[in-house]
Amino acid sequence: MQLSFYTRPFFHAILALVAITFLTTAHAQDAGGDNSNQAPDPEMVRDAGNKAITDLLTDMVTHKDFPKSFAILPMQHDIDDAYFTSQLRNQFADLGQANGFELYTRMDDEWKALLNEIKWGEQFGDTMDPATVQKFGRIQGVQGIIMGRVVSESKDDKGNVHVRITIQAFEVETGRLLWGQEKVGEVLAEKKPAPPGPPLDWFKIGIFAIIAVAVVIIVIGFLSYSKTASRPR
Repeated sequence: MQLSFYTRPFFHAILALVAITFLTTAHAQDAGGDNSNQAPDPEMVRDAGNKAITDLLTDMVTHKDFPKSFAILPMQHDIDDAYFTSQLRNQFADLGQANGFELYTRMDDEWKALLNEIKWGEQFGDTMDPATVQKFGRIQGVQGIIMGRVVSESKDDKGNVHVRITIQAFEVETGRLLWGQEKVGEVLAEKKPAPPGPPLDWFKIGIFAIIAVAVVIIVIGFLSYSKTASRPR
């Protein structure tokens, strides 16, 4: 009994070859896919966060009716040993001084003991209730406190880095919230010149050539089988 063309072993081998080449090509393309799931570059995160802090403080210091002496609490979800907390204090010292504000900098045992009393919650409202804010009033020279949180760090499919930061200011005499905003700092990825074509291009050419040859063999085999099958017996 004559085997059908579609049941012949060499036809199955050709189909397997085509499948392997397609899978190999797909894997090669996936390997060069986007890198948006990779961790953002730490230096870009710092730069983006600093931009967000600058935008926030630039708005805050325009309020002339605020208390003039502020203390800055450790920023929640900070990075690199309180990097953003230090930047917040440094920038407030510069921007605030130019607008009549003063930064409380005496971090003594009384200050540390007060910070230890705070139960840091996941939401600002869980942490800085009016009663907690008013405790800072017992420290001489503190009229208001500033509290910040690093909300998120992310990288988009173009490699740009985004850092979202929230800052709130409270009055210690009354415990009330004076001001609060959220900003996103962005640092764009450097546009690098396209590298010369990698060896992978030649690999793809070879893959497609194999597929083309396989298709031709299938067509020729099919036509040959059809011609044989149509002969009268």
